[in-house]
Amino acid sequence: MIVRKNISIDQYYVDKLQPFLEKNNGNLSAAIRDAIEISSRVMEGKEAVNAETYVNNVPGNAEIRNKLIEKDEFILVHRSMLEWFVKNTSGLLIDESTIYELINPYKFIKIPEIIHHLNILNEKLGWNIKVSAECQGEPETGAVILTLSNGNPYFREHLAHGVALYLAKQMKLDVQGLYSRSNVTKLYLKRFNYLNYEKVPGGLEEHFGSMDGTYREIRKKPDFWRNLIHLYRQHNYQRISMNKKIFESLVSGRMPDVADIARDFEFLAGKPPDAFTLSEHIMIFKELYLTDNIGSDIEVSTEKGREYIKLIYEYSDEKVRECITQYYSNMLRALCYPFVATSSPNLILFDFGKGSDSCDDKKPDFFDPDFVDPDFVDPDFVDPDFVDPGSLIP
Repeated sequence: MIVRKNISIDQYYVDKLQPFLEKNNGNLSAAIRDAIEISSRVMEGKEAVNAETYVNNVPGNAEIRNKLIEKDEFILVHRSMLEWFVKNTSGLLIDESTIYELINPYKFIKIPEIIHHLNILNEKLGWNIKVSAECQGEPETGAVILTLSNGNPYFREHLAHGVALYLAKQMKLDVQGLYSRSNVTKLYLKRFNYLNYEKVPGGLEEHFGSMDGTYREIRKKPDFWRNLIHLYRQHNYQRISMNKKIFESLVSGRMPDVADIARDFEFLAGKPPDAFTLSEHIMIFKELYLTDNIGSDIEVSTEKGREYIKLIYEYSDEKVRECITQYYSNMLRALCYPFVATSSPNLILFDFGKGSDSCDDKKPDFFDPDFVDPDFVDPDFVDPDFVDPGSLIP
């Protein structure tokens, strides 16, 4: 939290802040923060320091930065502009070759070496970020917790992203969790067994590359996505998106094949239906329903023994409502969990109740009225070509 106050300072005190002002290029707020930091250290008795000692390394760092700027390795960027750039590229993965420009994979091969290098780099950049690592077991084989403290929170996350990508590619450490607050960012990493070198592991993509695949597709077909987004916005999202085979079946008056529906579900989930629990199925179904945009809203419960899905729609035609009920019943039947389906003019309820989590115990109570069981024998049926052998005996 940033607290802004109007304060009055005599020239006498401004003169005392001069070393800090020089260090921070005349930024009074930054100079006061540095002075407070020095005072707090002295008050806590942790170290005896003075302003002259504190800023002794400033000319050296400034000289290093100037040389790097002359070599075109560094450029001067306004802080606000860089912050805007980092915020608005969040969710896009940093290019691997860019990270290797900052961390040489042939030079820094152990975690302590990487941490030391990052702290020196931060000092040169003037980002004021401190990086530390806590290893559980062997650093290159066990779990690692990286802590990035102080500095700008957006710059910290950007740095954490780069380090996580480097560790994923070079040490096969995937991101298990990310904890971020105003003054600290913690990155939890754990060893994973296999990595296709062309891809990034799931944890890294989830925490730092959630929009990367989307932007790749937009770059492939920019006109298509631009027009599609324009249409959705113009129609206030009153449009439907579905698989072509499913659309063809519905238009022809047939129910889509259950195998096609299951395949559609598998494409979204990335795994076959039997790889998920009922609760996971319900959340994936919710995502698919909202993406199809056939209905207007959905309500779900994943509480054990009280699982249900409630679909809300705005169709007045009874035949349309029946078709929607049948369509989603077939989709849920493909997941192989028992349910009871009930409908009313504006909603459909799929109640999984306290049914078994296995389709081997019970099939869904909702059934297709046009379905004919090949093993079913009607006891009242009489074959007209049947001849009773007893009638042939005189």
